[in-house]
Amino acid sequence: MELPPLRVVIVDDSSLDAELILRELNRSFATEFVRVDTPSGMSSVIEAEPWDVIVSDYFMPQFSGLDAIALLKKLNKDIPIIIVSGKLGEDSAVETMRAGASDYILKDNLARLVPAIHRELNELSVRRQKRRAEEELRKLYHAVEQSPVSIVITDREGTIEYVNPKFSKLTGYDSHEAIGQNPRILKSGETPAEEYQRLWQSIKAGHEWHGEFLNKKKNGQLFWERASISAIKDETGTITHFVGIKEDITEQRRTKEAELRSWKLSEAMASASLCFLETENISKMAQILVDRCVEITNASFGFLYELVFGGDARILAVSSTAAVPAGGLCAQVKGHIEREGFFLVTPSDGLLFEPVKAGTTVLTNNPTTLDHLICRDSGNLGQINSFLGTPLKVGSRVVGMIGLTDRPDGFTDMERREIEAFAQTAALALHSARAEIEHKKAMDQLRQAQKMEAIGQLAGGIAHDFNNLLTVINGYSTLLIHEMPNDSPFKVEVEHILQAGERAADLTHQLLAFSRRQILEPKYIDINLLVKNVEKMLKRLIRENIILTTRLAEQLGTVKADPGQVEQIIMNLVVNARDAMEEGGILTIETANVELDGAFALNNPGAVPGRYIMLTVTDTGIGMSEEVRRKVFEPFFTTKAQGKGTGLGLATVYGIVKQSDGYIQVLSQPGKGSSFRVFLPRVQGKSEGDILLDDAPEMLGSESVLVVEDEEGVLNLVVHTLSARGYRVFSTASPVEAMEIFSRNRERICLLVTDVIMPGMSGPLLAENLRGQREDLKILFMSGYTDDTAIPSEASDERTSFIMKPFTPDALAGKVRELLGTVS
Repeated sequence: MELPPLRVVIVDDSSLDAELILRELNRSFATEFVRVDTPSGMSSVIEAEPWDVIVSDYFMPQFSGLDAIALLKKLNKDIPIIIVSGKLGEDSAVETMRAGASDYILKDNLARLVPAIHRELNELSVRRQKRRAEEELRKLYHAVEQSPVSIVITDREGTIEYVNPKFSKLTGYDSHEAIGQNPRILKSGETPAEEYQRLWQSIKAGHEWHGEFLNKKKNGQLFWERASISAIKDETGTITHFVGIKEDITEQRRTKEAELRSWKLSEAMASASLCFLETENISKMAQILVDRCVEITNASFGFLYELVFGGDARILAVSSTAAVPAGGLCAQVKGHIEREGFFLVTPSDGLLFEPVKAGTTVLTNNPTTLDHLICRDSGNLGQINSFLGTPLKVGSRVVGMIGLTDRPDGFTDMERREIEAFAQTAALALHSARAEIEHKKAMDQLRQAQKMEAIGQLAGGIAHDFNNLLTVINGYSTLLIHEMPNDSPFKVEVEHILQAGERAADLTHQLLAFSRRQILEPKYIDINLLVKNVEKMLKRLIRENIILTTRLAEQLGTVKADPGQVEQIIMNLVVNARDAMEEGGILTIETANVELDGAFALNNPGAVPGRYIMLTVTDTGIGMSEEVRRKVFEPFFTTKAQGKGTGLGLATVYGIVKQSDGYIQVLSQPGKGSSFRVFLPRVQGKSEGDILLDDAPEMLGSESVLVVEDEEGVLNLVVHTLSARGYRVFSTASPVEAMEIFSRNRERICLLVTDVIMPGMSGPLLAENLRGQREDLKILFMSGYTDDTAIPSEASDERTSFIMKPFTPDALAGKVRELLGTVS
């Protein structure tokens, strides 16, 4: 076979010397070579291609053999380098070999060159094979060390010589603890000795053994492992060691056992669920579950109860065999359950309630007495020989318990596991059944809420119609009173009409508040001023045995909200506090500038960090439990007696606060009163309470106004009111006609006064169309009723305002002048 050519780098400044070296090499090799005489030249050729050997001159003008050796080391190349020199002293030769030369040869003895190259190539091959072998060993070692299964190597007698990290992780024994020991340190005592004997017979005969053990960890915990053990033989076939590969299959075994238990109990669960679907009776469902538990475990007596609010236990079912005398305790309780659906008992410290208190299964096969097992006045069951009780859990929450007593031979761990698995499924089934019942109750409540919503819509609609009528009645009454001389005999009668109309207007406002269809008009307000303004009214709301105090912060910031809605918040919270203090107490209203940080927002979902005004209403009343506190803002939730409250007061507060971009917090404990903290965003702006102190705007004008109102009486009143104050008024009952009027007079008309709800086209849509023709057009909406869909998005625009029906002529004139007065 033809050998590959010898690839040689000749480092020599003399081409003649290089030819001599090449001639010597060609006698024994087919040669490929390159000659270099500089460090850069040597570096480039060595980096570019693989080479078998380097032959370098010792003395060169710019480069030496020692330099070549150093450069080769720097390049980290394992290539033999042989130094050739015309004359080389002994010291130089030693220095060259120490530097790393493979050999040195004198030029007058080049016959040694070829044998030296043969020798070096052989040694290079050996080195490379050794490195490959070492690399393979490293890979094998790392593979064993990082294996996902446990690996154990023992000598022929079973003494452990090696364990990998997975073994230590699985068993708890570190390598230094395991080495020198026998694998029997893992024995749990659950595997028969005969199984170990068969194992040793198999592996000593050179066969592989496969099997499963229930072993014990260092901490005493049991685990299942699947093992494969085989012999390690030397080149003569003699067994020198054994290797075991072990895998933790505990979870797999548990899964199989769970599937088996599930299969055994599935029929019982199916029967119980079918029973509930047919009867919607939880007690009958529970009875089937208890009967099957007694049947499966061969117990003499069984019961099931669920925990209810307040900590009591509600017995849903009991079951017994002939071991319990007829007419005894079981019969008494069964009769009560059949009549009432359950039997209520108060938990005690006895064995009956230990599983629910501890949250774990209790199993005892020691004779004991279960005092007051079922009811307070029934004495006891007497002596029992065994008890098994397991809690019913939904997630981590204990909701009840299944209890069994008096199995003839006592209860086993297998029965404990079966009943625990059964209890998990039973708890979910009972929880689902209870949820179904609660869902039906919730649906009833929803229907009630929908009925209330329908009533609210009806009330809002009635208020709308009445407000149109009252606008006409109250408006013309006001005009008549202003135009009548003081001595007119009819003036008093007209004033009576106006007073009756104003009382009717108050009623419509209450209807709108109930239906939540009032128009919001956010303003910059000083809550301190608002509290002072309503303080007298609040004192009339509370009883004489309640002391009202206020603690109002100095230099309180401003909020932007609807003043009427903020008053509603204060009134509702004060009424709630009053009702919580039947025996009297102290009611405190406080204000403060506060800043909520990220930590507060994190602990109070719904809160947003920022600067707020805090309004706090605190009472010294009965307080609330945690459960009540969680529900306090739910619509229609109330703790008052039937007919004493709607459950809407605090829900309305919550809605107003949320609509105002605020947050509300409740602090309360039973018997220690309650504190409601309302946080409204603090803004930059001057309170409009101060603005009202300025001179009222002039009511007269000369601008052109377009009035659109489908109610003829209201239309005539508005036209009369504005015309009398100098305005040029265009009027119509039709939005379509209004668009035609505006198109002919768009340069003159600077204000649109329109109803919100009209047939054919709404006021906001009309305003949008007209403002498309004239961007600076001012808009004044009139309405006695609205909903969210009717409120235009530009409600806060300085070019737009609202006036609520019924209104007085002066109020209308003031709104008009206020809008037009902003014209530059």
